[in-house]
Amino acid sequence: VRSKSAEAGECAIEGFHLVEEALRSGLEVTAIVRTPSAEHYWERLRRWLNGRERCFLTPERIFRTLAQTKTSQGIAALVRLPAWKQTQALTRPNAVVAAVVGLQDPGNLGTILRTLEAFGGAACLLGPGTVSACNAKAMRASAGAIFRLPVFAYSTESHLLAACRQHGLRTIALDVKAKGMLHEHDLRRGFAFFVGREGSGLSRTLVAEVEEVMRIPIAAPVDSLNAALVAGLVLYEAARQRGFSF
Repeated sequence: VRSKSAEAGECAIEGFHLVEEALRSGLEVTAIVRTPSAEHYWERLRRWLNGRERCFLTPERIFRTLAQTKTSQGIAALVRLPAWKQTQALTRPNAVVAAVVGLQDPGNLGTILRTLEAFGGAACLLGPGTVSACNAKAMRASAGAIFRLPVFAYSTESHLLAACRQHGLRTIALDVKAKGMLHEHDLRRGFAFFVGREGSGLSRTLVAEVEEVMRIPIAAPVDSLNAALVAGLVLYEAARQRGFSF
């Protein structure tokens, strides 16, 4: 089912596991749509329903015109995402925040969200040119993390940096040209780390604006890493330094 704009706080989701995660996470479910062939999924979801959801049974042929997945499971929902407060999310003690700028691949973004939640991240900040967190593929890749992790979007890099500084977050950029290594930096205090677009990375202007620049050591001839993998390594190193205390 096509995702609606997150401006209204609502997103369309598709597939049993994502709908189940939304219900388990306590989200407000505006509507659930299912086909006759999805009856076994429907029975498994019943225990999470509170009776306030609008539920619709629709023919397979109609559902297929709405579905985005090639092999649809015949179940979808319209959910209202939480209204997170920026100050509350970014001022958590020693918060770890991912700042994603210009990332185009929704699968990468969803994986970053999932990894952030797995390692106790506080929030994800989306800079200009980044795919929407409500993109259907991003939501599936997040495995439900999008329902529980605060996500905030900013129209410019300067607004993104200002939000980090306003809330006392150290700003760190991952750059292959940096001298300092990731493991050489103290990641026990709160920080926001910046990850750029696939291929070109972060802009030189943004790299010049952050407080610290570091790189992940990799062997030649490889010259870059997948954005989601970079985020995972940063989050793992921060968790390791903190004794995996989430």
